[in-house]
This record gives sequence, C-alpha cells and structure tokens, in this order.
Amino acid sequence: MPDDIDKISEPASLRRGRPATLSRAARQDAIFDALEAVHADAGLEGATMQAIARYAGMSKRTLYCLFSSRTALLRAYMDRVSGQFIQPLSDNETDLPIAERLNRLLSGNARQEGYGLPLEILRAVMTQVPACPEMGRDLVDRLMRRDLEILTKELERGARRGEIEVEDIGRTAALLLDMVRPWPLESLLDPMRLATPQEFDARREFAIRVLLEGIGSFRTS
Repeated sequence: MPDDIDKISEPASLRRGRPATLSRAARQDAIFDALEAVHADAGLEGATMQAIARYAGMSKRTLYCLFSSRTALLRAYMDRVSGQFIQPLSDNETDLPIAERLNRLLSGNARQEGYGLPLEILRAVMTQVPACPEMGRDLVDRLMRRDLEILTKELERGARRGEIEVEDIGRTAALLLDMVRPWPLESLLDPMRLATPQEFDARREFAIRVLLEGIGSFRTS
C-alpha cells in the first residue's frame, strides 16, 4: 500500500471519493491554508500540528515529513507571506515610467488582510530572540533583504535610463521601503492599529511621490 507521504486526501471541505495525489507544493499550500483557517478559529496557540494536519486532511506523520517542527512550519509560512509583498516586474511592465513601475512593484499582492497571523508569528519569534538571536537574524535576512534587492534593481534600472539620479541607490531603496511600510512596533503592540488596504495604498502612492519629487529637487539644485 502506498505510503501516505505520497498520497493524502484533500482538505475535509473538498474531499470527494478516493484520496488525491498531490505534489509537494500543493501539500504545502494546503498546510498553509489550514494554518490560516485554524488560526482564524483558535488563534496561534490553537494552531497545533495536530489541528493543522486534521484541517488539511492529512496525517501528522505526513505533516512532519514536510515540516520537522511547528517552528519550521511557521518560518516557512513567513517566507510565503514575505514573497507576496514585492515581486519583480514582468517584461511587459519594464517599459512603463518609473513612478508607475514602482507603484506596481510595491503593490503586487500585499495581502494586508492576512497580516494578523504574520504579526502573531513575529510576536512569538521576538520572545525567543534573546535566547536564539540567530532566529531574528535569519528572519531579517530572508524577509527583508529580498524586498530590498528587488527594489534596488528597479531603481538601478531607472538610473541607467536617466529617470533618476542618486548617489546611493541602496540607501534610497531602503528609505522608500521604510516610507511604504508602516512602523511595525505599533501593530505588534496593538493589532487594531494595523492599516487598512486603502491606507496602505495611499501611503505607498504618497511615499513614491515624495521620493521622486525629492530626487527631482536635488537634481535641479
């Protein structure tokens, strides 16, 4: 009989007939969806490996074969969320003016509505950082450096085309990210202070305008 590592049933809400064979990526997506659903019902403390496996329609053994621990699962989920904030532009978008390119780059799929779970995970991680500082460094490197690299490359494209002129593109990219993203401490301390999607959009557009108009004033001075 095939091992349930290779064949698992669909989530309970979708189950029909015989178990379906899912790819590793599909199983991970099912697990992340289950994590979000269980968190919505029972909070992060209630999102145990057993509860997540049950919701995803798989055994705990299968879940542990994909993620060796709950911490590994939560960190993988954070990777998934971070990868949805900034995505490189498609080939047919690279000819747009720089203001529109930056706007599209920074508004690809922020999933602001889903930040409740990531914020709870960050709170949990922060309590462990004093005893495990490498965990914090790892999150900074994986969750923040990626976005900074993508944005830096786009500003470098603008510099090559003569659209902008700055002395330090890396610092400019970091400044733009800081302006686009709200200060995280307020939301970590009080989840009710998290900006709405509309507020995120307005902040992003204003930040891009401030940056480009500021660069323009420096160029003409």
